[in-house]
Amino acid sequence: MEHLNQTRKQATSPASAVDYVIALRAARKWIAAATVAAVVIGVSGALYIAQYRSEGFLQFGGPIPQAPETLERDPKKEGNTGIVLADYKRYAAIFNTSDRFDSFLQANKLQGVEGIGGLRKAMATGDGINKMVEPIFPFTKVDAKELMEQPKDGGNNVIGLRIAYAADTPANAQRMVGLLGRYTIDSIIYSNYSDLLRFKHIEISSKVTRLDNDIITMNERLEMYRRKGEVLKKIVSNYPEAANKSAAQVISVTEDSARYLSPVTHLMSGEVEALTTSETIIRLKREQAQNLLLREYYDKAKNLLDSNLSGEALLRGLEPVKESVFKGKDLDNEVVKEVYNMISIDNQRAINLYLGKTRFIAGPTLPEKRNIRLSSVLLLSLLMGFFLSAAVVLMRKWWAVNMDGVRE
Repeated sequence: MEHLNQTRKQATSPASAVDYVIALRAARKWIAAATVAAVVIGVSGALYIAQYRSEGFLQFGGPIPQAPETLERDPKKEGNTGIVLADYKRYAAIFNTSDRFDSFLQANKLQGVEGIGGLRKAMATGDGINKMVEPIFPFTKVDAKELMEQPKDGGNNVIGLRIAYAADTPANAQRMVGLLGRYTIDSIIYSNYSDLLRFKHIEISSKVTRLDNDIITMNERLEMYRRKGEVLKKIVSNYPEAANKSAAQVISVTEDSARYLSPVTHLMSGEVEALTTSETIIRLKREQAQNLLLREYYDKAKNLLDSNLSGEALLRGLEPVKESVFKGKDLDNEVVKEVYNMISIDNQRAINLYLGKTRFIAGPTLPEKRNIRLSSVLLLSLLMGFFLSAAVVLMRKWWAVNMDGVRE
């Protein structure tokens, strides 16, 4: 009886480390199979989830926004390039919206492009395009530490964008990076010209009215000089002997004498002032005629803006608008020709800046490998499979020992 009790006590005692090692040894084939299965599942899942990552560097080819013909140009800033940080943040707020992106796709009929669905989902996330588009500065914090100075005169503008995107195929990744570059510059163009075209028509209309008032004022002044001249001519004809005498107007008075201008001098001065006023009226009428043409141009350009959602299409559509405005106009007239040339130059400059010089100078790359490290995935899957399967064996051994003791 005492021997039986001793045997039961040994049976219910906790298993030693040797027992667990023996259990692992006995289950080594199962552990190996589970580890291999974990490796296969891990690598397959990683290959299925992993994507191809393409990158590109989009360079701004000049100062953006470039001052159009109706804005003052600062010669000191001609050498600057890129976008002022405050302006870039304003543009980013515009192109970092899924609504703007959908409008761009609709305007350019890009909804059916392969891979566009994934990009639309990425745009709809919280950070949106901020994860894919990164501004590039010529002067970084590291540069500041090394050079011990800060950029001056706007020298640290955003000079370009680093664009990156991952997709299921190399071609889709490359295509979407190119499309993102086109989309960002399209949004910048649309933002600039929507501001310009919406307000310029009102500004020029106001200027035409102001010029009209200035012409009325100058005509009244010219009429005054005419009346004054007629009166002076009568005085001279009635008093010919006064032509050489000081009898018209006091110009200086002292205690001993007074000096006067003769009527002839007054008449000559009035004619000179009338001539100057006539030239001013001619200049104002010329300026008014040009602004009337500009108002007609901006009126039609604003209609183009209201019916368009693409910045690139808007920019390219300004030339046909210009041609429609000047159709039937006398281009041999210097007043008309000057406005025509001015609009043409600015449209060509804008197309060269936004659609020519602003371009990818690196990429979009065509990735050859997926953005994962198979060696790391293989090692991690191997370790995870081995330790998990071993843990299962050890837990079963522990359960068997403790449960047998409880039942007895």
